[in-house]
Amino acid sequence: MTDLPADLTAELLVEADVAICGAGPIGAATAYFLARMSPELRIVVLGDDPDDDPGHVSTYRYSGGSIRWTWADPVKREMTAETAEFVQGLIAEGVDLAAIENTYHLLHTGEHIPALNISATRLVSHLLERAADAGAQVIPGAVVEGVRPDGSGHLIETTRGTIRAERVLFALGAANARLFPQSEAELEKRQLFVLDLPVPPERERMPHTIVPVGEGFGYAFVKSVEGHLRVLVGQEDIVEDDDLSGPVDHWETLLESGLATALPWLRDAKVEQILWGVDIAEKKLVLDEPAPGLLLAGCGSSVRSSAWLGRTLAERLAA
Repeated sequence: MTDLPADLTAELLVEADVAICGAGPIGAATAYFLARMSPELRIVVLGDDPDDDPGHVSTYRYSGGSIRWTWADPVKREMTAETAEFVQGLIAEGVDLAAIENTYHLLHTGEHIPALNISATRLVSHLLERAADAGAQVIPGAVVEGVRPDGSGHLIETTRGTIRAERVLFALGAANARLFPQSEAELEKRQLFVLDLPVPPERERMPHTIVPVGEGFGYAFVKSVEGHLRVLVGQEDIVEDDDLSGPVDHWETLLESGLATALPWLRDAKVEQILWGVDIAEKKLVLDEPAPGLLLAGCGSSVRSSAWLGRTLAERLAA
């Protein structure tokens, strides 16, 4: 693999067999599996994950990080079960993912389903580090500005240089739409309310509680946020929120819709922080190939399916 200088400029052309645009859960996991599956390949990972993330498209940073692997849907069950087994293996090896073992408690059925909560940012960092150890070249701060065909491959124009690759994977999450507006992937905003509630020892093992409300559901759970255990609440299809430009504090509306009736201990809670991001609505793999060797991949809530996604895409890119 060609070593890239620190001062890579737009004039420099780097050759690769596979270029992965995006260093989130999908891109990082794909690089991880591909570097081990095909060590002979020259793999470049282009990451653009600034700390401020003005568009909030690095959605994994603001995700709940919960993985449950019991689903009626066989595809979701396969994706999450493989990822859970993979993550549990990392934890057994001593990888610190700020993991919390808990359960999903479905109030409407009384079921308690095994689950795991992890830090998505720690998982992504670990996958990228191991991919680099296996030979992949990770280029940080490379904003992809365009891609065009070049013979049997593709030229990727970035703010840090031009990359030529035979095969390219775009796994930029919601940002894929910026470069490929013809993509049919539907986008949506996801929000989590971080509450001011204390987390004493008896609440640390609180199950991830699912509450049906009207046509949707709310959920409350405990997660490590910036090194501290916090109570978080999210919702789907209770309060309509199509504003993709920023967070909307609809906490009171959410409580009044019926959530506080089912979980009255939330009534006096105050919102200290809103974690939000723009994500792909479909929670299964959305894969498109607009040109031979050019793949667009997306999946909402990709953390919980990251190992399955990475292995599946790596097998496609290695073929």
